[in-house]
Amino acid sequence: MKNNFIVVNFFRVTDPYSGGSEVSFNFFKNIPTKKKRLFQLTNQKKKHKYVESIYVGNSKISKIINIFRLTTKIKDFCRDKKNIIIIVEGASWAGYTYLFYKLIKKDLKDAKFIYHSQNIEFLLRKVKNNFFVSQVTKMFEKYIADNFNLFTCTSNHEKYKIKKIYNINSIILPNGIELPSRFHKTKPIKKKYDYIFFGGNVEFIPNFDALKILVENIMPKVIIKNPNIKLIVTGNKSLPFKAKFLINAGFVSKKNFFRYLRGASLFVNPMQITFGVQTKTLHALALGKTIIATEQGVAGIKLNHSIRNIFIAKNNDDFSKKIITKIKSNKFNKKASSYYSKLYNMKKIVNDFIKKQKLV
Repeated sequence: MKNNFIVVNFFRVTDPYSGGSEVSFNFFKNIPTKKKRLFQLTNQKKKHKYVESIYVGNSKISKIINIFRLTTKIKDFCRDKKNIIIIVEGASWAGYTYLFYKLIKKDLKDAKFIYHSQNIEFLLRKVKNNFFVSQVTKMFEKYIADNFNLFTCTSNHEKYKIKKIYNINSIILPNGIELPSRFHKTKPIKKKYDYIFFGGNVEFIPNFDALKILVENIMPKVIIKNPNIKLIVTGNKSLPFKAKFLINAGFVSKKNFFRYLRGASLFVNPMQITFGVQTKTLHALALGKTIIATEQGVAGIKLNHSIRNIFIAKNNDDFSKKIITKIKSNKFNKKASSYYSKLYNMKKIVNDFIKKQKLV
């Protein structure tokens, strides 16, 4: 492969700790060449192969200051390189990408710039932040859309929205997953009760809203019919909710995440709003779970309707009824696992993207 790939992250992606960091790091790892480097701002000093890190604090000011250092480091690395492709990971504030591009483009005029978007950030900021922040983000994201060589999105659903908002034709680059070898033989965590499983950090507003609905609106109806069903949640040190049926398993390793998921009677995702395709749902699909979700919970996913393992709830009452009726479902659907683990295999997704965009 003749090109030199530079992947830029304004947050730590090594030792992934979230869906966004997992997608970013796995994308980088699967670029099929050794002529690549990942540059990241990080709060860890651990070293990784092909990774250049700049240690920063968690404040936005610290990140902005260190983007200047990051840019200088990348320029130095590229000094004797040709055919440079710079991929900026979009699971961070678009303002960082805008500043980075302004600082580096004049010195790397021939480089090709790709924005690897995991969501439409303007729409996320509209929900998460105030009007001013959302509008400034829209301005930055518009600039990126107009000036980068490629702007990716995760699904046809997002492609349509990006066209409507920014009037550009984005390129679909689905989120993908990497699964451990023999993942279908993962030893499940067993309990004396049936449990449904939800994973996600509640600092992410869509996760908070989904869990709030589960705890306050859906599960109370479920336990009236079956008081032995529990709800297990991972991804949080503590939860802002309390209920006898709610069990917080805390932050868990990827191995234990799969064990909880494997042992669950159902995977549930009552998202009301969502941004990008969620890796936790992809993992559940790849592990052949029976899934109860809203339409937003599976937004952007290419569902195979001939495999009856996904049930879409119309409202909270319908969601609780589906949990009750499906709680004894088979915990592993072999056909679903085979189909979705191949469809969302990150290695295949990256290779297909690179070939289709003629980056080889």
